[in-house]
Amino acid sequence: MLDKELSRERWDKKWTVNLSTVTDPYQPAERQFKITRDVLKVFLKHHNALMVTTKSDLIVRDLDILSEIAQTGFLNVVLTIPMINEDLRKKIEPKAPSIYKRVEILNEIHSAGITVGITAIPLFPYISDSEEDLEKLIKTFAENGADYVITDMLNFREEARGRVMEFIKDYYPDLVPEYEKLYKTDYCDKEYAKQIRKHANKLIKKYKVDNYDKMFSYRKGEMI
Repeated sequence: MLDKELSRERWDKKWTVNLSTVTDPYQPAERQFKITRDVLKVFLKHHNALMVTTKSDLIVRDLDILSEIAQTGFLNVVLTIPMINEDLRKKIEPKAPSIYKRVEILNEIHSAGITVGITAIPLFPYISDSEEDLEKLIKTFAENGADYVITDMLNFREEARGRVMEFIKDYYPDLVPEYEKLYKTDYCDKEYAKQIRKHANKLIKKYKVDNYDKMFSYRKGEMI
């Protein structure tokens, strides 16, 4: 019995539940049904470590509960903001909140005393991954309270290839040959991706948004 209690205690202290990586927990229906809000109440009650990933502005509605979770236990909010160009955002994410709105939310979450990170994913080769765009993007996050930033390239898993290539043909037809060269598999050419990551990581360190130790409720040396 004692062993079970100790195991449960270790689990509660060390393991972080990620609420959403594939599906955003703040779907439009959440405005009516408030299921995510109810889930957050459960985490608050049991003090389980929590990570919430979203690109929705609806998360601001739940700042009251999120603030309590952050004060009584571990909480990490992650906002997805993959680009800084609003015209591009309208093409790629027409139904998502504007870049300005999401940066505003970043600032609100930071001001509430909650750990907040950014996933700038996916970066589109030759479209949103220039040195100028990356610097503007990462600098904006740093100035508005991000604790850390994670970047990664566009990939073509499952049905993404057809949808993205159709988008490229419609808006950037001159880039079609370049994309065909870069994406001979589902993933971006390794050397190209390596160079983009290398530059992004320099900027992340430059603007001090590399506090990755804040991502989880445990440290590597403490894992079971």
